[in-house]
Amino acid sequence: MSDGTYNAARICQFLAQPQSAVSLFGYVRDGLIREIGCGLMTASLYDLQTMRTRRVFTDNDAAYALGNFKRLDRNRFYQLVVEAAKPFSSTTIEELAEVFFDWEHIQALGYGSNLNVPAVANGKVLGTINLLEKTGHYTPDRVAAAMKWQPLVTLSFLLLVAEGPESANFLGRPTSQGAITEGARQTHEARPHI
Repeated sequence: MSDGTYNAARICQFLAQPQSAVSLFGYVRDGLIREIGCGLMTASLYDLQTMRTRRVFTDNDAAYALGNFKRLDRNRFYQLVVEAAKPFSSTTIEELAEVFFDWEHIQALGYGSNLNVPAVANGKVLGTINLLEKTGHYTPDRVAAAMKWQPLVTLSFLLLVAEGPESANFLGRPTSQGAITEGARQTHEARPHI
């Protein structure tokens, strides 16, 4: 893992280009994969008024489609990430199951550890970069190393919001029409225990 330094000249080049959010996010993505490790990455833009997030990046459309919405539950994840503006990580599928309704999907993909790095500006969480990896991967040392990238994560999200929070994404391509809300609730049901 590196000391968390960035190439300032490259970052300035990204900022001077059209679609700078896409370029800067790519730089952040490459750094996180190289230095922290990641089997699957997504990014989500938060809409706290509707208590849902919109997927603005995916490196696996089949598993997690770009543009889809995901419900946001008031749970330990919400308290830590949205209210306290801190990262959320887990190293077991049991920890994931406590806060994510789609934990079985995550498990079926072969992952059991996650890390959510929040983008925070003006005291508000704009979104998160979401990393999945094998069980046990996101240890405290890896979380600390990932958080060194948080300023660039935040800058990426600020640039994306400036482009258009309703449609912009970090892939720079149109999202599919008819996005669904993953985890939409029909009734309030208890989460099964593993």
